[in-house]
Amino acid sequence: MKLPKIIVILFLAALGIGLFFAFKKGVSTEPIQPQVQSSPAPVDPNGPPKIVSTKPDPLDENIVSASEIVEITFNRPLENVGEFKSRIEPKIDYKVELSGDRKTARIIPIKPYSLGTTYTLYIGPDSKFDGIGEWREDKTFHFKTITYRGV
Repeated sequence: MKLPKIIVILFLAALGIGLFFAFKKGVSTEPIQPQVQSSPAPVDPNGPPKIVSTKPDPLDENIVSASEIVEITFNRPLENVGEFKSRIEPKIDYKVELSGDRKTARIIPIKPYSLGTTYTLYIGPDSKFDGIGEWREDKTFHFKTITYRGV
């Protein structure tokens, strides 16, 4: 019967020492305030053209699947699909579709990307937006495809 009493005494002593050091460090009696997560600043739909999101997010320096559709969303509508001036290097065949509001350009590879390859997507300054004309800004994204290591 002495062994359980010793264990209880040691446990209570350890608990007391732990509480002593916790209060010595300074335990705050202030109520815990919930952390508010800030949201990104709203994008001015009438401002100059800006990229507001990409899919995948982030696109730059990301790894994509061989058949992934890349999406670039702007704060303003593009004039039409032909005015989204882009190229991918190394060169691949792809088509571009615009969303209904023409703010999102979907880049769809005709054939799958080569595995283990780094691609660079260029969006040219001659891309045109409704009511603005040419974008006059270069944008570059680098992304890789997954690497095949065999079975």
